[in-house]
Amino acid sequence: MTTVAADFPRRLAALRGMLTAQGLDLAVFTYNTDILYYAGSIQPLYLFVPAAGEPFLLTRKAATRIRDEVHHLPLFEFTGTKELRAILTARGVSSVARLGMTLDTAAYATVERLREVLGNPALTDIAWETRTLRMVKEPAEVAVFRRAAAVMAELPVWVHALMRPGISELAFSADLECEMRRRGHGSLIRCRREGVEMAAYGVCSGGVNTLAGTKFDGICGGTGLSAAAPFGAAETLLAPGIPFVLDFAFVLDGYHLDQTRMACLGAPSPEVTRAYDAMVAVQAAIFAALRPGALWETIYADAVALAGDLGYADTFMGAGSERVRFVGHGVGIELDEPPFLAPRMPYPLEAGMTLAIEPKVALPNIGVVGIEDTILITPDGIERLTTCAPEFIVV
Repeated sequence: MTTVAADFPRRLAALRGMLTAQGLDLAVFTYNTDILYYAGSIQPLYLFVPAAGEPFLLTRKAATRIRDEVHHLPLFEFTGTKELRAILTARGVSSVARLGMTLDTAAYATVERLREVLGNPALTDIAWETRTLRMVKEPAEVAVFRRAAAVMAELPVWVHALMRPGISELAFSADLECEMRRRGHGSLIRCRREGVEMAAYGVCSGGVNTLAGTKFDGICGGTGLSAAAPFGAAETLLAPGIPFVLDFAFVLDGYHLDQTRMACLGAPSPEVTRAYDAMVAVQAAIFAALRPGALWETIYADAVALAGDLGYADTFMGAGSERVRFVGHGVGIELDEPPFLAPRMPYPLEAGMTLAIEPKVALPNIGVVGIEDTILITPDGIERLTTCAPEFIVV
């Protein structure tokens, strides 16, 4: 993970400030991305952060690796409850009144076990607060996005070299994934939503396959290879004139750069071209509205209105029950982070936030068409982090 060592104390100080404001005595983290953000490693089992007192890590194994990766937090090893109790007593947290945990990710059995060894404190869910604390990115984090964007700018070159009639979605996707992996893709896409398992690189899917419904809260998930692996590329063969969605998350040092481009063997139909041009226009309007102080929900509402004016009121961001209600989402060490450009989100944007802006339309019997770019909110607007050429890729 690329993080300046001085950033960890600042992150932990902000977290402890939140705990104090919430009246909590202690936070315990069990989820990989939460531990990664504050420790710089996913190997520890638990991260304990007292509101007053020194944070510390706990593990049952991988202690040598953790000590190699983490230099700013003490680590304690335990094998059973008796040893765990002794550590907590020595650290002054064997009994607390109010405990914070991220209840969107922590297993019930783990929560109850930890509450029991901590004296059965009152429990508060701090999942939203924890995630919003990392919305504004540090310079070292933004630098990772820029490095990832330089790799994904090569996508049109790869497509022209690899896309051909008769190849399957699966083979085409694998070829593109190989190019990404050779350039440092971390191969793990981390999504927060319960029950959502993403393909390791994203969605490489064409035509009506892109319209398949999935529990993933996105407009295009692909059909996948079976009911057991229902996301991403299928075994369908590529054919001329079929619009193809290349919605990839390039993961570098744990950070997710999200980018979508369209491709086609031969010229796409006029209907597809019109839809793509409309989505590019919607994206441009969103870009113009993004600035510190702009409300997340207002940007969403304006994008929906513009899409309707352009003729896509019924198909913007999906159709019917498959419609999703957002036009952008934060990206960082998870693919789906706040801020969310969505209804009932009356919060202001801030400089330093990174978002993926993805206006898309679901054309009946044709497929999903759209574009997605990752941007950085700056003091006076945005910086477009993804530098890949925005044109529809025609092979």
